[in-house]
Amino acid sequence: MCLSTIKNHPKLCEVCLQDLPKLSLPVTKPNLLLRPDVNRLFKKVQFDSLFAALWYQEPSSIWLSKLKFNNKIHYRHVLIQVIQYQLMAASKHINWIWPDMIIIMPLHLRRYKVRGFNQVEQVWREALLTLPGFDGSLLTEGVLKRTKYTKAQTNLNAKQRHKNISSAFTVTGDVKGKVIAIVDDVITTGTTINEVSDCLKAAGAKHVSAWATCLTPLEK
Repeated sequence: MCLSTIKNHPKLCEVCLQDLPKLSLPVTKPNLLLRPDVNRLFKKVQFDSLFAALWYQEPSSIWLSKLKFNNKIHYRHVLIQVIQYQLMAASKHINWIWPDMIIIMPLHLRRYKVRGFNQVEQVWREALLTLPGFDGSLLTEGVLKRTKYTKAQTNLNAKQRHKNISSAFTVTGDVKGKVIAIVDDVITTGTTINEVSDCLKAAGAKHVSAWATCLTPLEK
């Protein structure tokens, strides 16, 4: 057990941060879809590239679940720390290019009122805006809206997920010719990200990159 003392708000010590199993980008291009173990997670891919920090397994699955469903806000600091670590590593890749727009996955207003917060925004907004050298203007609001209230995707099969999320999003800003990153907390089958990608590309987006805190591994 690590007994290192952390002085400020809750976060991982440097040793634990280094030891935490993280998703490394391929050497050739900063795109996790080029990793066979990642690519096989998706039967259909409408987005062009993928970045993620961690696998959705303990301890990250606990951190996200406690933040999302129990409002345990202290887990936010750890997630921010890991995302920043991975983004800084990715930005050093020879072929890394920042997108023209970064859009945080929106919640439907009804769900936002029930939950009281968007857990993706709580983590990623601060992770990006406090990242050294980050251009805050890339973080774009009001471009994508969730106009259809949907069930939680967690307990739905592939066919149900597609039907549930179909036509759930509307593009309300100018994305023509843009390279866009859409940010979510967990990507499992890619159904939601695919729907958003289709929506953005139909509106003229040039390239859509999926960014996530975690990817759900295939069950063994």
